[in-house]
Amino acid sequence: MHLVTNAVLILALASRLVAGIVNIPLFRMNPEHQFASLSTRLRLPFLNPYKGKAEVNITNYEDVEFYGPITIGTPGQVFNVIFDTTSADFWIPSVNCPQTNMPCQSHRKYISAASKTFRHVGTMFNITYKTGNVHGYQSKDTVTVSGLSVKKQVFGEAMLQSDIFLETVADGILGMGFSSLSQMEEPTVFDNMLSQRLVRSPVFSFYLSSHKKTADGAGSVLTLGGTNPGLFTGNLTFVAVTFAQFWQFKIDWIEIPDMRESFCLEGCHAIVDSGSSLIVGPQRETDKLNRKLRGSSFNNTDMWTFNCSRVSRMSDVEFIVNGTPLTLTSEEYIIKIDDFCFSAFYGRKTFPVGADPYWVLGTTFMRAYYTVFDKGNNRIGFAKAKH
Repeated sequence: MHLVTNAVLILALASRLVAGIVNIPLFRMNPEHQFASLSTRLRLPFLNPYKGKAEVNITNYEDVEFYGPITIGTPGQVFNVIFDTTSADFWIPSVNCPQTNMPCQSHRKYISAASKTFRHVGTMFNITYKTGNVHGYQSKDTVTVSGLSVKKQVFGEAMLQSDIFLETVADGILGMGFSSLSQMEEPTVFDNMLSQRLVRSPVFSFYLSSHKKTADGAGSVLTLGGTNPGLFTGNLTFVAVTFAQFWQFKIDWIEIPDMRESFCLEGCHAIVDSGSSLIVGPQRETDKLNRKLRGSSFNNTDMWTFNCSRVSRMSDVEFIVNGTPLTLTSEEYIIKIDDFCFSAFYGRKTFPVGADPYWVLGTTFMRAYYTVFDKGNNRIGFAKAKH
């Protein structure tokens, strides 16, 4: 889950360029404003008319954060969560968190005493993300997502959160990765949906809207228990999961076709990350790619910028997956903030010990491609999203 770091970095750079002009709510979240109207901040869940499949309406916040509504407890307490494909734990701020922990105080908090279905667990947890930590204790309650009520779901009541979580609109994170990745060592919400027979198929799918086309952030959909063919065109290209903890697969190679420039020549691994805004890769490769696209390094940082007047004429970038080219146009891989155009291709200098360099395909990629996560067949599918 890299969203916070990536989003804040891009927005901070843009703010630095136009200091005093750009006011990014992602930095200074006002809870009273953010949550003043549930009818606008939360999309009411839509339950499919036939049993075993449901859709969650997801809000797109400035193309850097996608979140949707859930409820916990009886009666249900409403929260917004990021449905994160690179983690497997679920946590929400606790009403018992200290007044001094500002990330907790700036979000809605779970009140266990207000729920008839709450059950005490008490096991402590500490979740480590690339961008920060969350510490607290475990509880158990009914969790409802788009009309599907999961009984006795274990989740974390967060007591302490790193300051980086001040920047998120969502209250918490709901992991959609494999349960083997769980730092709490508990089944995920989706796995419990399967075991409790709430969904008919071990498949979930993301359709992410573009903020440029839906100013209110509406239009994104998470489908639980299957796919929605009305949201993509053509056939799905499937590729096998190569490491059943993350949603990881193999890319054959990456290229700029009209320049005959190729990257990842011997194949490379990639992870699909719904909690990240950028496309992250080994810095040597991303720097070369941005340079070939005629980008400029921004003030000796790892970010690259482009002349906005050139964007419509810039080259496509193709990811060859299972022999099929998945094409990103310049309009899809450029992030425009005010009068500045940033590259979504971001370089990472180091990787975990023992791990080969890999790519992370965040929501920039997922907006362009409807993405299917098939746990039953350990595979991921891609098809061009309809916009």
